[in-house]
Amino acid sequence: MSNIGDGITLTAFPLLAVSLTDDARLIAMVLVVRFIPFVAIGLPLGVVIDRMDRRKVGLAAQVIRAVVLMLLAANVAADGGTLAALYAAAFIVGLSEVVIDSSAPAMIRQVVETEQLELANARLTSTEQVTNLFIGPPLGAALFTVASWLPFVVVMSAFVLAALLLAVVPGSFRPDRSADGDVSFRSELGTGLRYVWGHPVLRPMALTVAVFACLGEAGNAVLVLLATERLGLSEVSYGLLITADAAAAIVWSLFVAGYIRRVGHVRSLQTGMLLFIVAAVLLGTSTALVGVVLGMVLTGIADPSWNVVSRTLRQRLVPDEIFGRMMTAYLTIAWSMQPIGAFLGGVLAEATGPEWVYLAQAPIMLFMLFVGARPLFRAVPAALADAEP
Repeated sequence: MSNIGDGITLTAFPLLAVSLTDDARLIAMVLVVRFIPFVAIGLPLGVVIDRMDRRKVGLAAQVIRAVVLMLLAANVAADGGTLAALYAAAFIVGLSEVVIDSSAPAMIRQVVETEQLELANARLTSTEQVTNLFIGPPLGAALFTVASWLPFVVVMSAFVLAALLLAVVPGSFRPDRSADGDVSFRSELGTGLRYVWGHPVLRPMALTVAVFACLGEAGNAVLVLLATERLGLSEVSYGLLITADAAAAIVWSLFVAGYIRRVGHVRSLQTGMLLFIVAAVLLGTSTALVGVVLGMVLTGIADPSWNVVSRTLRQRLVPDEIFGRMMTAYLTIAWSMQPIGAFLGGVLAEATGPEWVYLAQAPIMLFMLFVGARPLFRAVPAALADAEP
């Protein structure tokens, strides 16, 4: 339910922005403000997550963003919406995502055996892809064509249902803090960051993700322009284009756990990076719809190839008592460049056209595959071997 809401906003937010302005920079700012919370307040939120029941923290985040989406829907229904209201809603939704994306993986590890983490993460990834990219985006676009306020009412309802479902999950998800003793909130702020930066796997993985996330959000910020201006697609067709990514990810998620077992964690990470590179070239060079769709399909296969491994590595290698602080610190590093990437994507698209955003990605990604990510590839096997009971 939560990811259905997120998926609807993937099209509803940019479509509302396009209806309010034709400036690519202002459109890209929607993604910029959505990811600012990961950089600005991720670390203190990590301390909160490690001090409280993670289920209750996630529930509160769902309720807060449901209220915000209700207010945005009212604003759009009253006067057609404003960029200020859209930016505010995107910021609060992003703030809630920091909490949910950091607390949920810790909950997963508490109910799944270690040897089943790859399979569990693959199933969760497929669920997220179905809802976040396959159902949500075309639904958001279709709802927007009916009434510009309607998708935000549906998103609000999805978040409310997500909160209700989370409320009935049994058990306690408060981490064991006995080893930490009486430590002040302020002294804990840097604990997760020091842990990630000193870890042989987490540091290079976070830095690699930071580069790819920066480039990826640059492309995501202007995808609506590539679809509607370069390809001449309608709002609904734009939503369906995103489902090509989701459909490929859904299918590949059924097989990715087996693929990881056969080729190993490192080779799966490399597969994801290579597919991202090919997809960027296709999105930047194709003037026909078939080439862009193929690029979206390759992106869909790349996502689980990387994400299932990265989630599993964090869950296997990090103690529970510091997991929340580690996650927010990791996301602060890994996603810190997303707002910058989204902004730069808008600036470049405004100056040269959206296709050049994707063409600029390929050489940087290629460098990361063969040079930048080598410390990560070397560190993963030894770290997993040391983590074995």
